[in-house]
Amino acid sequence: MHEKVLERVGLTRNEAKVYIALLKRGLSTAGMLIKESGLHRSRVYESLEMLSQKGLVGSCVKDFKNHFQAAKPEVLLDFLEEKKKMIDEQKEEMKSILPGLKEIESMKKEEIEGAVFKGREGLKAIHSDMLKVGEDVWVLGAKGLIFTELKYFIQSFERDRVKKGMKWKSIFDRDSNFKRINKPLFEKRRMPDRFASRGVVNIYGDRVAIVLWKEKYPTGFLIKNKLISDAFRNWFSFMWEKSKGE
Repeated sequence: MHEKVLERVGLTRNEAKVYIALLKRGLSTAGMLIKESGLHRSRVYESLEMLSQKGLVGSCVKDFKNHFQAAKPEVLLDFLEEKKKMIDEQKEEMKSILPGLKEIESMKKEEIEGAVFKGREGLKAIHSDMLKVGEDVWVLGAKGLIFTELKYFIQSFERDRVKKGMKWKSIFDRDSNFKRINKPLFEKRRMPDRFASRGVVNIYGDRVAIVLWKEKYPTGFLIKNKLISDAFRNWFSFMWEKSKGE
């Protein structure tokens, strides 16, 4: 029972055995303690060293031999007080580094999710996801094809978008549909024609949907990652400032 309690307050099993053996025998040599505790010689010397560091064992030379003496049991309370003080200090140190540890944890969890969507149904799925996320949408390289290729779907989409208060910014790379497209909560600009391409980048929330229009059959690549979406949003802001209004 005594050994178990000593283990719970911070001594190892061997240290507890040696300490109790010293209490029983009083002033003792290492050889006496080996017999009393039943531990191997190296374990006894190791335990004596650790107990000495904890202030629970003292030593002296008698008859040209090292003898050891256990500190009074009351000293164990001082040992616990010192341990408590150390734990309190460690707790404060831990509090000081918690913000940094949490930041490291969030970086670890920042993973990249991706999916591929094919055809018009895939494009519908991306726009339905926009409504689900419910945040503003920024479109780079807009062509206006969705207003003709998904005419009926986009009417419903636009009603829901406006109802949710989702703003829409588009930078068109062609002016064919540029002037005819006017929607609520909708801003548009146009980049020079020489930058026209078949790609469209949709930025919303923590997602980026890159759509490739090839002969009116779109393929979409959806990337879910906040760091990536923030990067594309910064690039969009730069191009928005450089693009022309109507």
